Amino acid sequence: MVLMDKHPVELGYPDPKKQQQSWTRKTVMALAGFITLLEGGGILMGALSRDNDSSVGDDWFDNLVKPWWNPPDWIFGPVWSVLYFMIALSAFRVYRKIGFTKALPWIVFFIQITLNFAWPVIFFKGHRLLGAFIEILILLAFIILNIMAFFPIEKAAGVLLLPYLAWVSFASFLNFTLWRLNPDADNKVTCYWLGENSYFCQTQN
Repeated sequence: MVLMDKHPVELGYPDPKKQQQSWTRKTVMALAGFITLLEGGGILMGALSRDNDSSVGDDWFDNLVKPWWNPPDWIFGPVWSVLYFMIALSAFRVYRKIGFTKALPWIVFFIQITLNFAWPVIFFKGHRLLGAFIEILILLAFIILNIMAFFPIEKAAGVLLLPYLAWVSFASFLNFTLWRLNPDADNKVTCYWLGENSYFCQTQN
């Protein structure tokens, strides 16, 4: 052990506190990467979940029987934009603490993000209310595991995921309610244009 009568910074050593708080190019790129992954992934999956097949009506969701407390459509975009930013910030705070040196927190994180991105495809593209409900319950479990994995590393990172947990819990109940109110909605109706405003429609299980 070497005893010094001066602060390490005075002897030319870097200040460890400033090292921890400094924003290097690597940390900025990491933050940008997490934001791009979450915000860009959400936009991409939203686009992929739209039904672009002209033979299938695109009013499936509009025609579902909905509870009186169903939120207006316009609110989902802004809410998810804020939530995705908070998820990205949560992941970034953990990254600044441990990098990618610990596998388990990141495995749980990327699994829950994958489940998140898969849900709109199952629900809106696949028209599978029950399948989407089962999937979102699994997503809920992994969000809880994610919070449990992040919280010991960085408390703020765990707290940042709590609004996400609350919103997905609400979405799960809404998904369940829509399934109960629309027991036949899983049957996909395909319509073909026959000309002169005539259509032939058939149901596919």
